[in-house]
Amino acid sequence: MIRIIFSIGLFIFVIFPCIVQAQDRVAVDMGGDWLRRDWDDCGENVTGQHRDGVFAIRSDHAAALFWQVPTKSGAALAVDRSQDWIRRCDRPPRSFGKDVREQAQGQYDLISATEYPYVSWRWRVSNTIDDSDTADHKGKIQKSGDDFAAKIGISVLNNRGKLREVAYLWTRTIPEETSLTQVTSVLGFFKFKWYRIVAESGDQNVNQWVGESRNFYRDFKRFYPDEEPAEIVRVYLMSDSDNTGSKVTGAFADLVFHRKRP
Repeated sequence: MIRIIFSIGLFIFVIFPCIVQAQDRVAVDMGGDWLRRDWDDCGENVTGQHRDGVFAIRSDHAAALFWQVPTKSGAALAVDRSQDWIRRCDRPPRSFGKDVREQAQGQYDLISATEYPYVSWRWRVSNTIDDSDTADHKGKIQKSGDDFAAKIGISVLNNRGKLREVAYLWTRTIPEETSLTQVTSVLGFFKFKWYRIVAESGDQNVNQWVGESRNFYRDFKRFYPDEEPAEIVRVYLMSDSDNTGSKVTGAFADLVFHRKRP
């Protein structure tokens, strides 16, 4: 450690450089401020409950996800719940990513996907869901089969301020590491393409906790090779069973972002 001493008259000033050790991991608060998104004005038959560090989602022929904005402190960014789209459990507006960045500036430290390129978690499902109609031969997700026992999504701004997303899936027969695409539209004019990766496949681990570890930075570059990820502006958890008329419970725990490979 460098030490510099200045002597001026009877006063001695000692200056120690401030050395800050960056934390190696940031854990998402599983019991934190999870908000809801569903497709029926908060009326979908889905429940999300937190207990003992586990967030469990039970979906009965329905679809809903629960989301928050993680920060380096481990607490979720406080989001104004009075906004109309949140009260209706609707999708975020197109400006969502930039709005989060502006709100956090000077108050919260958002998690940088380049500083914390790895993500790990544990999950458990009560059963898998028929995925025979999930995607076409090009890997595009079809509405009739757009159901997954468990999904974890990470929304991130790129270096140009545009919102991107990579999600991880638990499927029944689609092989691990398969990449799928999902296209959504807003008002019939704006189309967005989202990317999903199968992180777990099969029934052999049903009703058991399974640990996952991903290089999120590498997964991002897999789909956006000419871009760099910046701040993570949303994570979400989901169990989805509406299109196949299924029932499923997905549980999630120990969602952590890491500076180094865990």
